[in-house]
Amino acid sequence: MIILNHYYWLLILLALIFYRIISLKERLILIITCCIAVLVSVGCFNEQQKIRSTTVKQQCEITNRTYLVLPDQVTSNDYFISARATDIKTGERIILVYFAKNYREVQKISKTRELVRWTISGNKHPLEPATNFNQFDSQRYYWQFHIYNQVKCKQLRIENDYQPGLTQRCHILRAKLSTYFSHFPHPLASYCQQLILGMKNDQSAEMLENVKRLGLLHLFCISGMHVVLIIDCLRKGLIRVRFNREDIEWFLIVSLPVYLIIGGGSISLIRAVIMAEMSLIQRVTGLSSLDGWAMSLLGGLLFDPWLLLTLGGQLSYLLSFALQVIPDNIRSYRQSLLLNLVSLPSVLAFVYEIHLLTFICSFLIIPFFSEIIFPAVIISALLFKWLPLFPVLVNSLLREFEWLLGELSSWPGLIRFGKPSVIIIWLLFIVTLLIIDHYRLRTLLFLAGLYAIAFITVHVPLYGEVSFVDIGQGDSVIIRYPFSNRVELIDTGGKLSFGKRLTRAKRDYATKTSINYLKSCGVSKIDTIYLSHHDLDHIGYLTSILQNFRVKRIVVPKGMEKQYSLMKLIPVDYQQAPQILPVVAGNKLSCSKLHVLHPFDRGRGRNEDSMVLVGAFGQLKFMFMGDLDRQGERNVIQRSPDLRVDVLKLGHHGSRTSSDPEFIRQLLPRIGIISAGRQNRYGHPNQETIITLGKNNVKSISTQKYGMIRYRYYGNNYHWQTKLKGDEYGWMLPRLNNK
Repeated sequence: MIILNHYYWLLILLALIFYRIISLKERLILIITCCIAVLVSVGCFNEQQKIRSTTVKQQCEITNRTYLVLPDQVTSNDYFISARATDIKTGERIILVYFAKNYREVQKISKTRELVRWTISGNKHPLEPATNFNQFDSQRYYWQFHIYNQVKCKQLRIENDYQPGLTQRCHILRAKLSTYFSHFPHPLASYCQQLILGMKNDQSAEMLENVKRLGLLHLFCISGMHVVLIIDCLRKGLIRVRFNREDIEWFLIVSLPVYLIIGGGSISLIRAVIMAEMSLIQRVTGLSSLDGWAMSLLGGLLFDPWLLLTLGGQLSYLLSFALQVIPDNIRSYRQSLLLNLVSLPSVLAFVYEIHLLTFICSFLIIPFFSEIIFPAVIISALLFKWLPLFPVLVNSLLREFEWLLGELSSWPGLIRFGKPSVIIIWLLFIVTLLIIDHYRLRTLLFLAGLYAIAFITVHVPLYGEVSFVDIGQGDSVIIRYPFSNRVELIDTGGKLSFGKRLTRAKRDYATKTSINYLKSCGVSKIDTIYLSHHDLDHIGYLTSILQNFRVKRIVVPKGMEKQYSLMKLIPVDYQQAPQILPVVAGNKLSCSKLHVLHPFDRGRGRNEDSMVLVGAFGQLKFMFMGDLDRQGERNVIQRSPDLRVDVLKLGHHGSRTSSDPEFIRQLLPRIGIISAGRQNRYGHPNQETIITLGKNNVKSISTQKYGMIRYRYYGNNYHWQTKLKGDEYGWMLPRLNNK
């Protein structure tokens, strides 16, 4: 659980559980517990050792290395192709990425439905970790699949492999089923691929977003609910054709591992199958339901030590545990309420939002989904060729179902709660479990009070914050004020295009970084966005920001307020257009600690017209430079000869066209922040700039090396945090950043 991400709290919990077991004074239980603890500890230790030994330390070149690629493990997005593969010689699992030369090559690779070998020459490097706080960590995600490295392919040769084994034949069948389902009408095709094969596609993205907004993620595989429904459908069908109940149980026990492969073998599916197997074994052996649950948890942890660090893992085991321990006298809407309350701390820790309709939708929609929608999808998949009229009717039903989800998700009631602290999440979780045994209105009101306190602590923080987002080759700074929900943003970041072939991502990088971080802070409104100048790497993600937050005003250097480069980024359907306020040096905005030092006159929004901001936060004075050039820097210190700052956000990403030595000597900053992308085409930061900082005793910290850089202050106290330690990206940084 995210609750368990904090290892100190996990140790405290384990100590309490162990003390409770000792107090039982049952020797057999104590021995079994110790054996299990040793097994799980050994498994976790081995996983950590495997990560250290398998992960490459530096980027290395490989030549004519051959990998086995299963057809259902290949995905494509425009010309970008990704595949999970296995090294033929070493057995190492790895991620392969390749930019196809043309669309015909994309089709050839992505439409292959046979086992193939990729012979590759390219660069092998470690998986890249998350570089911003609360960002999705793809490195940890792939660790669950025992994948630790990635290869960027420069040359690729593909050959068919004509000797698939039983497991590989299941993967081939899965790929062929995906192709078969793709010919179904939409949205039936998406439902078949999602529910039966565990495959996502672009067509189902909007529906899944609505499901997520309504808090019904567990409908679509994340908690393995569909495995329970498949077992239920099979059991009912076999009973109708006169199968013996005991034979049915054994048939399901044997067939589930096969479905595990056909269903995609995702972590959520593996977890669900383990739980289902243990439940079936429990039926055959006569074990208690809680013993079966405990065995499934232990089996899952031995298979995947990261199990309880995922939302799917938490939902699966929490919901199934709650169903075992909720008293029989609590049924109907009260049971639904308790199940939602049990899962809520985990949902907030990962999703940060909750809809007030979640409880009602869970009570009404889940039975409808499990009793009508899911069986109808399964029957349609089986009878599409022989009874085409039925799938057409089901498809109409699914369209109405999606329309209903869309309508409900658009209703008022979405609360951007934010991510509570670890302590509060633990407290909410424990109190919710206690309510199961003491279900009273008074205890529910007490829990509601705790959630109110949690909401206030997230939305009205005791500390202030200045965070430099790792937004790639661009700038974006988040400022939060203490004891209020006031938020300001300096630049949004953005991606420059140089005529290269780029994938058309459905979500830009800001969605994964700055927007996600702001949501985790419970932010729904941004008071002011300062845009330093009109370059896309500073304003390119403005559209995404406006689509996700209410923005009161946008401040730009005078002369930029009506430029097309700015106006095209404001969505036409934006409900309440923000005020656009042009400024020059000397302007002070109300309710803000930032002062404008540049430009002095109207300009065109170019680098030399960049807005320069200065402000004191806590005990430190900050200066934000945009892309101002050296001449502009000298003009600023000529106008303000007594100006001194503690923290300087360097101009132009550390380029030698900025950070004039005279400018640095006068300001006397202690810390220089550099925001630049890794392996950027400009070579930022420049060696000359680093030398200038060193000569003036300025400690340079870059987002390239440390990821998000966060300064938090409370009264006279403050501290700095960085997402990375500094060595994670050593393999892709220039040497000057590794000294």
